[in-house]
Amino acid sequence: MQTRKGFMTALVLIFLTVASIMLLTLYQLVGNYRTNAIRMQVSSQLEIDAINLLNVGAGFLRNRSAGILGFNIPYQTGLPSWYNDFKSKLSREWRDFLEIYADNKSFLIAEITASGSFATDNQIRDELVGYLSNRKLSNISIYAIKSKSPFSVLIVARAEKVGKLVYSYGIVTSKILNQYVYFTNRERRPDGVTIYFIKGELIDGPVRSHDYININNAGGKPTFTSPIEIVGIKDRNGNIVNPADYSNFANLLGNPPYRLLTSTDIAALDFNAIKNEYKNSINTLVRNYTDIRSEPLVLSGIKFNGDVTISFAHGQSGSNYDIKISQGNTDYIISWAPAPPDARIRKQGGGPAEEFNIKFNGVVYAIGNITIDGPTQLSTYKGNYTLFSENDIIIKDRLIPYNTFASQFTNNEHGNNGDPVSESKLASIKDFVNTQETSSLNLVAINNVRVGEKLRNMKIFASLFAFDGSFMVESYNTGSSSGQLFVFGSIMQNYRGPVGTLNPSTGQTLTGYYKTYAYDPRILTGAHQPYGTPARSQTVSVKVVGIAK
Repeated sequence: MQTRKGFMTALVLIFLTVASIMLLTLYQLVGNYRTNAIRMQVSSQLEIDAINLLNVGAGFLRNRSAGILGFNIPYQTGLPSWYNDFKSKLSREWRDFLEIYADNKSFLIAEITASGSFATDNQIRDELVGYLSNRKLSNISIYAIKSKSPFSVLIVARAEKVGKLVYSYGIVTSKILNQYVYFTNRERRPDGVTIYFIKGELIDGPVRSHDYININNAGGKPTFTSPIEIVGIKDRNGNIVNPADYSNFANLLGNPPYRLLTSTDIAALDFNAIKNEYKNSINTLVRNYTDIRSEPLVLSGIKFNGDVTISFAHGQSGSNYDIKISQGNTDYIISWAPAPPDARIRKQGGGPAEEFNIKFNGVVYAIGNITIDGPTQLSTYKGNYTLFSENDIIIKDRLIPYNTFASQFTNNEHGNNGDPVSESKLASIKDFVNTQETSSLNLVAINNVRVGEKLRNMKIFASLFAFDGSFMVESYNTGSSSGQLFVFGSIMQNYRGPVGTLNPSTGQTLTGYYKTYAYDPRILTGAHQPYGTPARSQTVSVKVVGIAK
């Protein structure tokens, strides 16, 4: 979808009348629907009622969340009788959004009036009957509206009292794991090497670490633009820093600047549990080539035994395709035709060529390593993809969505020496991606995600997941500085991987890269998430909350 400037900004801002709702309620795990944690003062009590009912619906959806497989909801054709009235009260951007993404199917969670009541759960029904009576409401409605994305649901709650009514609405997804620009289980490597944030580095987005982060503030400080969730900070000598002194070690621009995690917080995101659930679930989204050939119009991804090499070349002259997967002397070339999920696959090499139409969900699964290496130093992708390796993913190309590349970069990115991304350029990239870009990429490895070739000023537009290992740079400690490592998306790793070395006395980068990590703002709203995005079942995140009246 191509949206107007400012739409996603509007999405992620909570409506002013409910701005004091706890962010934990909005953006983290929605609690059991029997618990009302809202404590706020607003001008309209009916707005409070609508938000309370929205939380009831979100809590119900939590039990229907199947992680990367979406939601187990038996939708029925048709929409609530009041749906058009609800839509008429929305902004132009929201109406356009619903026209594109809302399906003509819905599921009634609860409908309560003074004369009758229905709910999918008897306890929900009994509690809402009591709520309607206590709040002297005349009508309560909660509906789930089917999204054309299987990983999100539009939930709408309606509260009515003496002729006045208020709608609350939100986008609910399974709790995806790329909700942080940087999320690490352990900061210290198994070999004992300590890795630091250093001067001039920019981490633009929410940060979480289940460990002490290490900061070398020689010559300057790193900058964190959003709240950091950490056990604490250690200085370059390994000493624990008093929180009162954090500002001497980093520019903490978030609100709040930091949150210190407890053992309970850490246990809630257990890496091993996440990994095992993910590996089992993603197998249901892929088939091998033989099965695809026999039933080509069944929506699926493609699975390979052994190692594969992948490249993207959308819009590139001389080698224009969407994705090419190579194994030995055989290539599998897939192009969207005319648009996802409709695609055409061509198998060539290793025998007679074969070409036919398929339904492709964008998932590529390899039991071995996946190496990303195309005809130039730049792979440009169009569409939404998840690459999953049971071993390592090795990146040898810059990875940039084609539309973003065409708008924001030059042909320098095809060669060894790309251009660094300044803060002003970052702002331009974020604005373009937020409003124009519809392509996205997940790189998911059981072990490591590795930068296998130190291109100068490397760029990776993707969400990176290393369940057992790290995101790291090969030969990070050899040669000279390779400039900037720019990651636009998110990073999740079990333990922190090295990307360069520094002079501990000056903070100067000696080999490898200095870091600029920026969060893809679309992740917050669940827009354009690929099939196979790692997520936890039995959890939900409410991505946006709004009021219409």
